[in-house]
Amino acid sequence: MKNSVGGFSRVFIYGIICLLVACFSVQAESSTSNEWEYQLTLYGWLAGQNGTVATLPGLPPTDIDVDFYDDILGNINFALFLVGEAHKGRWGGLLDIAYTDIEDENALPNGILWSSAISRTKSWMVSAAGLYRLVEKQRAFVDAVGGIRYWNIDSELSLRAALLPARSISNREDWIDPIVGLKGLSFLGDSKFFVSGGMLVGGFNVGSDFMWDAWANLGYQWSQNIATTIGYRYLDVDYENGDFLYDVAQDGLVLGLSWRF
Repeated sequence: MKNSVGGFSRVFIYGIICLLVACFSVQAESSTSNEWEYQLTLYGWLAGQNGTVATLPGLPPTDIDVDFYDDILGNINFALFLVGEAHKGRWGGLLDIAYTDIEDENALPNGILWSSAISRTKSWMVSAAGLYRLVEKQRAFVDAVGGIRYWNIDSELSLRAALLPARSISNREDWIDPIVGLKGLSFLGDSKFFVSGGMLVGGFNVGSDFMWDAWANLGYQWSQNIATTIGYRYLDVDYENGDFLYDVAQDGLVLGLSWRF
């Protein structure tokens, strides 16, 4: 079972806060444009999963433990990640679409009734939010973020035969979380390198009990329109509804390609 805010995640949170404080500390020289500006980002998230999923009364929750650095490429069936942003003046909006299909097999503790369990989780995560530029200068900015995140989780548990015959259980849940947070970016001196990051929190017992999502990137601006990033993202959500449990953290390496127009 996952530890929602372990030692590493605490350090990661502090790092994100320091990054956003650094962006806030820049002198506010507005360079916002009164024309619409757009950015489209395609990114790959090699996200492992760690947590607990339960789908049927009478069966114990099943642990998921897939390390992104070890066996994620062997467990991921499909993934799609896309972010679109639009800005005009200090206002803007974003749409973030993420889909993952991850499969994992674990031996059961006693292995008597069933020998092993295969868990497969297909998840849609679609975020729509408004943006307001709190601070901006030529090479740094901080945005406030507020909106909603839609979740659709399709979980399947397949039990391999031992004393009892093989059995499959599936369940699908969807819910909507309110989300609020900050995101920012700052170039490193006069170079083309930049750092970016942000943090969102949400749920608040409206949909999930609580969720938080944090990321940090190092990027390079190849031209006025094209940039690439490499970074790390940690997402934690705790949702329970009746017999359905989805208490899962996802984390791993993020590679992104952005086009501004």
